[in-house]
Amino acid sequence: MTLLTTHNPIRPLPEATASELMHIFIDQDTDALLVGACLALLAQRVPEAHELAAFAEALAEVAVPFPQVPDGAIDVVGTGGDGASTANLSTLTALFLPALGVPVVKHGNRAATGVCGSADLMEALGYDLARASADLSQDLQAHRFAFLFAPAYHPLMGRLREIRRRLGIPTIFNLLGPLINPANPPLQLLGVAREDLLAPMAGALARRPTLRRAFVIHGKDAEGKGLDEASIEGPTTILAVADGRVQAPQVLVPRELGIVQPARHALRVADRAEALTVARGIFAGARHPDFRPAVADAVALQAALGLALHRDGSLEGVDASFREMRSTLDGGFVPPFPGAGVNP
Repeated sequence: MTLLTTHNPIRPLPEATASELMHIFIDQDTDALLVGACLALLAQRVPEAHELAAFAEALAEVAVPFPQVPDGAIDVVGTGGDGASTANLSTLTALFLPALGVPVVKHGNRAATGVCGSADLMEALGYDLARASADLSQDLQAHRFAFLFAPAYHPLMGRLREIRRRLGIPTIFNLLGPLINPANPPLQLLGVAREDLLAPMAGALARRPTLRRAFVIHGKDAEGKGLDEASIEGPTTILAVADGRVQAPQVLVPRELGIVQPARHALRVADRAEALTVARGIFAGARHPDFRPAVADAVALQAALGLALHRDGSLEGVDASFREMRSTLDGGFVPPFPGAGVNP
């Protein structure tokens, strides 16, 4: 307990101290109120890249390992915490990319502060969250898709879920979730809810030796509010990570990609039931009454970025790729896992 009384978590922490603090957080004997207080303090400032990397490494040390993934596998994930209550765009993109030949190993959890988490949606679609690692590895080979339910690989974090729920605010764990995929995919499309998180998250990814390439993205909606995904309403800033280095920022503008400004709140869902309805509409295609063109636009944009990462990490040709993805979505697609029970 000495660490918690001699260091102020508001100040940047040395890597060794950050690592030790994370081990204290996940120690079952640490008082929950103390953990909650520290998480609330950490939430008051933007973490630095070295802290995020140290926190993530500490969690990786006690995680359940996952077998080696295919070359070119990608994780598509967002930090959450933007308050936009949009449909599960990262999850829908992760389900779509395998149809384009891109293997996806997605790491996700139930909602902590949002409407519907990736695991909530996957479970509603009929996915077995308890599927064994060996079966998931086979799924990757046969279907190019596996969903890794975070609690199964990070069991020591289980008690933190209730602490986070009671706090009711995004915490450091919203940022760490995308950094601790136990499969260590070589590619990652990572959305952050705040612009000031772009550099530290990109810097943390650059420190991961198993990472080949990544896009860390932050979008703005029509009102200028931040989104943890590429935006179809406003500009999206992208920090590319390659070979352990963070590259200069690039910006995508929807109108330059041919995206028509959607109606207000066209991406929003009220609850898990609506999130499931929207997902099924996307799977079914444009002829289905629950198909939302704006959601298809957003998924196509994320998919175009994922495909760019899979190819060579260049944004050149993303506009043409977006149009191709959008046309494909009009026809619908079948989710890439057994027992989905969804037909386009």
